[in-house]
Amino acid sequence: MIRLFRQDGLEFMLNIDLIKEITDDPSTVITLLSGEKIEVKNTLTDVLTKIKACRIGKEDENRNMDDDQQDERNRKARP
Repeated sequence: MIRLFRQDGLEFMLNIDLIKEITDDPSTVITLLSGEKIEVKNTLTDVLTKIKACRIGKEDENRNMDDDQQDERNRKARP
């Protein structure tokens, strides 16, 4: 999830998996898969940077979980 700001200044968290498209003309508008449109104060670049960081974090989280599971299997396999 990423932290964004609505036009009225209200802060909210958005699940990036729900995003269908993002436009920037003249303000940044996020269209969700449901069709709902959310106009945000954040710039397009800011939103894209947050999405990228969130995805990298998810990959790191999954990688760490896989590493932990592999370590556990290695410990059990040792005599």
